[in-house]
Amino acid sequence: DYSRFDGTLYGAPGRNFSSSVGLSISNTFEAKVTSKDSTVVEPKKITLLNNLSLSTSYNLAGDSLKLSPIAIRGSIPVVKNKLDINFGGNLDMYALNNNNRRIDKLNINNGGSLFRLTNGSVNFGYSFSNKDFEGGEKKETDELENETFRNGGRPDDLFGKGMGPDGKLFEEDPFEGKEEENETSWYNYKIPWDVRLAYSMNYTNSARQSDISAHSIMFNGNVELAPKWQIGVSSGYDLVNNGVTPTQLRFQRDLDSWLMSFSWVPIGERKSWNFLIRIKASVLSDIKYEKRRDRDRTL
Repeated sequence: DYSRFDGTLYGAPGRNFSSSVGLSISNTFEAKVTSKDSTVVEPKKITLLNNLSLSTSYNLAGDSLKLSPIAIRGSIPVVKNKLDINFGGNLDMYALNNNNRRIDKLNINNGGSLFRLTNGSVNFGYSFSNKDFEGGEKKETDELENETFRNGGRPDDLFGKGMGPDGKLFEEDPFEGKEEENETSWYNYKIPWDVRLAYSMNYTNSARQSDISAHSIMFNGNVELAPKWQIGVSSGYDLVNNGVTPTQLRFQRDLDSWLMSFSWVPIGERKSWNFLIRIKASVLSDIKYEKRRDRDRTL
């Protein structure tokens, strides 16, 4: 077959005519649990399945295999605002022949089940930082910020400070506590840090291979050793190939108007490094100096 549009910007049109209708449904399953405390009147609402969705499409113009595989997606909340287990998969109702090709015959009529699981995935991540271990001072600050939001304001005073009944601004003394802060800021510096742990697993069964194509545990962390100095590391372990996943070390220095960064992949086939110093402002982001060593390419 030849088309005069071959090699053009948009390419040649498709040879098959299709007219499909998309079908999708989504829902969130919740439950109300009564409290063990008899003084609590209202039941507590918990989420069992979050954003559970099913989607497929039906080709009205097709001669066979009109229904596409059904995609399932959703998440199970374990720790509120911290840990959600995300899952997904595709279910195909058509059978395979001896060459592992889809045929116009239902899988249940070919000696199988109603649906074939062609692929699936499960992943979740958990993040925590030094803020999760801070004491009552942070809690009081959060309560004040929440109270400000409930009253229609903003804790960052983006739209100005609040005013009292006398028409004066609610403003603290700008010099209160500054002398003590200057005396202790040199040796009472907190070290901010954050860590994220992640797990991922992919299953493939599109042609009866029934393999776990990807299975890994990963982590990512950042530490601010000193003001304007930050280091980070990302790595993991591949449970399929029994090896370390690509590992990256990061170093960053805030130079006020400028930003300097260095990233390094020390091991594996993707060994490389990249040094960059540039202006912070996005308008002048083209003013920079960059030096890198790309990874070796396999011929």
